[in-house]
Amino acid sequence: MSAVELPAGLGVLVLAEESPRHVESPRPFVHPLRTPSGVVVSDLRPADHDWHHGLSLAVSNIRIGDEPDEINLWGGVTWVPGDGYRQLDNNGSQLVESVSEEHDGVRLRVGWYDAGGRRFLEEERRLTVHEGPTATVLEVVSEWTSQTERLLGFGSPTTAGRPGAGYGGLFLRAAPCLDGARVLAPHGESADAMGRAEEWLALVGAGVTVAMRADSANPVAPTPWFVRSEGTPMLCAAPFFHEVWTLPPAESARWRWQVLVADGELEAEAIGAAW
Repeated sequence: MSAVELPAGLGVLVLAEESPRHVESPRPFVHPLRTPSGVVVSDLRPADHDWHHGLSLAVSNIRIGDEPDEINLWGGVTWVPGDGYRQLDNNGSQLVESVSEEHDGVRLRVGWYDAGGRRFLEEERRLTVHEGPTATVLEVVSEWTSQTERLLGFGSPTTAGRPGAGYGGLFLRAAPCLDGARVLAPHGESADAMGRAEEWLALVGAGVTVAMRADSANPVAPTPWFVRSEGTPMLCAAPFFHEVWTLPPAESARWRWQVLVADGELEAEAIGAAW
């Protein structure tokens, strides 16, 4: 396994595994992700979804031009209208092509590939760690540049026809300790946050807080969220939840997210002040 330890003990960035499973859509991921005191708040390959890899950038439905088959860079099965979830031969991969370690983080160049090995997107990703008095924040800046001569479309199972399954974007599979956590938004507790647009969302419970924020300057803003806190705790800034977003040929787009981890169960006001 090729990996880099992030500053401040925040976690481990796994660049590549020795024997990746193609059906998991191999990609770089952060696991373990830790609070300042060392509590692990991410999960890797849980029994219910072995393609959930800690904190990663994962998109389930990507289409090149008018090609009939979508690319799965989420891992696992794909939603097929009229046929439900099926394991198809469409799992692509994100391959780290260069790495530069810096005093406060890591810079990567990542190629996005379809199942046949076609490189359709180049990504420049920078992970920066910011230590604060009450929390540590991981900033993720990701610039995408199309490598095709056709329109790239980024969607989700919901845009493919399955209601309430708009996952895809910056995704955290949370640790089992957050099963049953409260979901907080800037206005307070939010039990109905699935699919709603918010500046940030948080999972709070078991003596820890994990929050994610999407920048207001992102190509899709405000960002809808995919979140679960019962049974399968997860948090995803999901810009493609409701609608397909497109990237024209040879053009670029810049995304920015922040992930906050803290010891203690913070309330909305404290989370808002910690960014």
